Amino acid sequence: MEHYFTEKTEIPLRLGLVSAMIRKQMFDFYSSPPLFSWRQIDRGTIVLANGMQLADCGKMLDLGCGYGVIGIAAAVCFPDLKVTMTDATERAVYLAEMNVKKYELKSRVEVKKGYLYEPVEVSGAEQHGVLMKKFDAIISNPPYAAGKEVVKTIIERAPSHLNSGGTLQIVGRHTKGGRMYKEIMLGVFKEVEETGKSGGFRVYIGRN
Repeated sequence: MEHYFTEKTEIPLRLGLVSAMIRKQMFDFYSSPPLFSWRQIDRGTIVLANGMQLADCGKMLDLGCGYGVIGIAAAVCFPDLKVTMTDATERAVYLAEMNVKKYELKSRVEVKKGYLYEPVEVSGAEQHGVLMKKFDAIISNPPYAAGKEVVKTIIERAPSHLNSGGTLQIVGRHTKGGRMYKEIMLGVFKEVEETGKSGGFRVYIGRN
């Protein structure tokens, strides 16, 4: 049985359009099975898109972007923001690129394939042989079904990819994973804020 985070799917591409109101704007995105929330944009993603805190300019990473809802909404609503979107699955990257093109954002939004932070790490730096690309905000709707260790890795490695004053912002259902996200974040960040509470979901914002 395939999961939405399966790297290469054998399920045929079946394009559809999914829509949602985000930050008082209507968005439409191409989607296809077996991606997460391919039939309709999930509540957690909408809560995160509406609750994320971003500067008018700077650099943002949409980690585990799926078909691109968070990164594209951010780029549209913050027209001076530069966005990098990453995902481990070929289909997600393909559809995210389609949606970036649909919104004519290629000059400010790039899509990269790879596992978690790998696409924004470049070999060759003196420290541990890896150069970390840094961002002002890392935004993620973590793949809860992939397990606690994946979420823990996202949180614990975030500071090395953040500029001074940068934030990690993730969403979760507080009674199903979200409380655990916050506990891990409190061990990594000096400050953790809860915001954007809606339908049992909360946005957790960590900053040092």
